[in-house]
Amino acid sequence: MNTLQLKNILISEIEKIDDDTFLSALKTILESRKTLPKNYSERYNEDLNIAEEDIQSGNFYSHDEIKDKIEQWKKK
Repeated sequence: MNTLQLKNILISEIEKIDDDTFLSALKTILESRKTLPKNYSERYNEDLNIAEEDIQSGNFYSHDEIKDKIEQWKKK
């Protein structure tokens, strides 16, 4: 299925919908596409690289350390 066929199917299906709430949700989804930064993938990959560097540098907490911290916070 190519892009044009998919668009036509979606248009056809949307035309059958009478539920205002559902249509509003679809509109929100479509509008959210516009609000994502164009360089979102680049920023995501940069964040992953930084996280990997942190791990390699030992800048992280183990599972047991986190469990201990949670227990300490519960006592406060």
